[in-house]
Amino acid sequence: MQVRQLILTACAFVMAGADPAHAQASAPVAGDSGLQSLVAEALARNPTVAQRQAAVRAATLRIRPAGSLPDPMLTVGVMDLVLPHFDFNQSDFTEADVELSQEIPWPGTLGARSGVMRAAAAGARAEEGTVRREVTTAMAVAYYRLGYTATALESLRHQRELLDAAVQLSTTRYATGAAPQSDPLQAKLARDRLRSEEFVLESDRIAALAAVNALRNRAPADSVPVTSIDPAALRAGTALQPPADSLVARALATHPRLAARRAAIDQATRTIQVERLGARPDFTLSARYGYRPVAFGFKFPDFFSAFVGVRLPIWAWRKQNRLADAARADSTGAAAGLRDAELQLSREVAEAAARVQASRQRLALLVDGVLPNARGTVESVLRSYQVGRAEFLTLLSVEDARYRAELEAVAVAADYQAQLVMLRQLTAGETQP
Repeated sequence: MQVRQLILTACAFVMAGADPAHAQASAPVAGDSGLQSLVAEALARNPTVAQRQAAVRAATLRIRPAGSLPDPMLTVGVMDLVLPHFDFNQSDFTEADVELSQEIPWPGTLGARSGVMRAAAAGARAEEGTVRREVTTAMAVAYYRLGYTATALESLRHQRELLDAAVQLSTTRYATGAAPQSDPLQAKLARDRLRSEEFVLESDRIAALAAVNALRNRAPADSVPVTSIDPAALRAGTALQPPADSLVARALATHPRLAARRAAIDQATRTIQVERLGARPDFTLSARYGYRPVAFGFKFPDFFSAFVGVRLPIWAWRKQNRLADAARADSTGAAAGLRDAELQLSREVAEAAARVQASRQRLALLVDGVLPNARGTVESVLRSYQVGRAEFLTLLSVEDARYRAELEAVAVAADYQAQLVMLRQLTAGETQP
């Protein structure tokens, strides 16, 4: 009777492991409220995002000063004071002067300078958008990795309970002479290996939790609500993706990484114009008033003077012309950088689309074929073992195969969701998952 009870207990654990009904199934990717909440928090608190936002504000604030005139120069002084006492009214040359001068750049220079700053601000905004997408993708990868480790640890605990029952069953059967000594030894070995895997999974869970908390600027051990991953529920919600060509075209049209490269080209091109205008003469307008005091009993008349100055760019061949050539080189390099970014982005989209497709197919194969077959095999071998027609080692082997298949399905489901978010961040206009 004791042996029969142990067998029934083992059957119950096998059936529980064969149908991993978790407390809460994972929601579809687009509606995963847990991930959306974490992404929103990361975008609001992440230091890298804050840095890029500050860079956008700084670049925007530089636009207006770049297009403004230089500050006027006010000069106040006296001339021809009589020594040794610096007498002010002992010479008919003595006067007090007030001079105001204003530098006026060549027409178009101020507009070109502000254009450079506008391009820089556009590039900063695009860089911020790129960082936001990268943070969103990194959060999705860490979040689903955390979900995988939590689900895997839950499955591992079920499996360990099963192996504990198997150790007790095989030990009892060995004590009654119904099984060889190798049966309890094999069961204990499988349980110890499972314990070793639990240590690895726990370290992975801690690392994933730290990654999630680092992205949202919190302490590494802060708790994060995690939803268990149900491969069957996710399999039911999978859908075909658009063709790779359309995804690539969408990415090339919307991704801020390319907008940043185009802004760099625009900035370099406008810098060429600024340097070329720098080789043109600037003007300086000056007005001076001279007050002359009473000297020798006579009030000398005051003076008013006006000047027009012209800066002579006689060294333009050594300065502005070379700076313009440097800006042309920057523009050429920025154009090459844009093309390189387009190729890299196209490759990333194609790879992400291929990984999403492969993960979807693997998930369908595992959920629809491998897992049912593995569970059916366990039930069949268990029935054969109960009547003495199968070895205990065979039962452990097929049960381990079922457990590994479930872990693989969870891992594929987690990877599928993370890759789907990555593909969306590469091709969509918004930054939310």
